[in-house]
Amino acid sequence: MVCRYCKKPISITHRLVDKEFCSRQHRTAFSARSARALREMGEFTYSVADVLRDTDEFAIPKKKAPVSGTRSTATVLGLAALTIAGLVILEKTGMGGAPQGKATKADARQGTVSQLVGMVIDRMPKTASGGLVIEDRFQTGLRNWLPAPGTGLSGWRLENGLMKPGGLRIWDESRNLGDYSFQFEGRVESKSLGWVVRAPNHNNYYAAKLSIPDRGGAVRPEIIRFSVIQGQESRRQHFPIPVQIDKDEFYSYEVRAVGDRILTIIGGRVVDQWRDARFRTGGVGFFSERGDKSSVRWAKLQEGESIADKLRSYLTFGLIIPVL
Repeated sequence: MVCRYCKKPISITHRLVDKEFCSRQHRTAFSARSARALREMGEFTYSVADVLRDTDEFAIPKKKAPVSGTRSTATVLGLAALTIAGLVILEKTGMGGAPQGKATKADARQGTVSQLVGMVIDRMPKTASGGLVIEDRFQTGLRNWLPAPGTGLSGWRLENGLMKPGGLRIWDESRNLGDYSFQFEGRVESKSLGWVVRAPNHNNYYAAKLSIPDRGGAVRPEIIRFSVIQGQESRRQHFPIPVQIDKDEFYSYEVRAVGDRILTIIGGRVVDQWRDARFRTGGVGFFSERGDKSSVRWAKLQEGESIADKLRSYLTFGLIIPVL
């Protein structure tokens, strides 16, 4: 393990209290970097306090005082965040009952704080979201997926019950939605599998691709991200992911768009997280670029979240916790 600030190895003893930085000073210095620099480098570390405020360059403007129902939700989120902050402090000071000695891989993945966080969330009230839920298994064709004007079929086709995307198409029923969870099962057959969220139309959207190198070796799978604003594409950013993804294997994908936060989960593991508030609403879709080949077995979209789901989504940005 190396320090995220100075890139030097972290001592074995210091890893017991901090697996990301070699010293408290380097953790503080890293947190002081500007939001713009963090976004450019793909390094996003949100503290528990950040759960309750927006700090990004494109942060959503502050709203007027919420009504009583919203205030109750905020109270629940705040109390839970404070509780979890206390759990973090307990672990950092050695009073949280964290396992001592050589940790196993399972311990590293689900430490004491992670387990307690999960317990707190599971005990929160489960309320129905009441939002729209749509699903498509591509058994009735592709008429629900809209191509750009004048592009016709845009290279999409159905084969053996699988949808194989071509040029960008947007799921018609999703175009006016705001916060949602976009889920699908897909595989990379050559190079990449691409999707978009918050797409009000074909000229404005956030795009991402899971790219798997054709060659083996030390080259890892990566997420490629970019945005398109008024038809103009931004600089593409590449982020290696800490999960092994094999070509020609189907994996479950989930992309959560909540407020200005976009979270990507593949195979039950968080692989990417970022913030951008330029698009507050917009649909989802798939696309393939030159040389890309992929298949999607089904797609599902659920609008809105329960209190527990919203807190879990927010806390995933601040703590390394299992996706429950």
